[in-house]
Amino acid sequence: MSFHLGRVADGEARIQRDFTEFARLWANVREDWLDDRCRKFEQEHLFTLGPSLSRFSRTLHEFCDAVRKADIELKDDRAVSDGLN
Repeated sequence: MSFHLGRVADGEARIQRDFTEFARLWANVREDWLDDRCRKFEQEHLFTLGPSLSRFSRTLHEFCDAVRKADIELKDDRAVSDGLN
């Protein structure tokens, strides 16, 4: 039996797309909000988002690679196909 990673990949793509849209919208808002509160908000809440997203994405790729390797290792070549692969 194989673990299907399509939903994982779709979720990651959706997160990346939403983050890109958020960054675009934030850039628009930031143009009108250049004061100490803006800088504090960025420092406390936004500066870590990009690096955190990159770490999450890298970890998700490592997870998917491990699942693929496990599927290969656990595959029983003698088993009759159930049509799910």
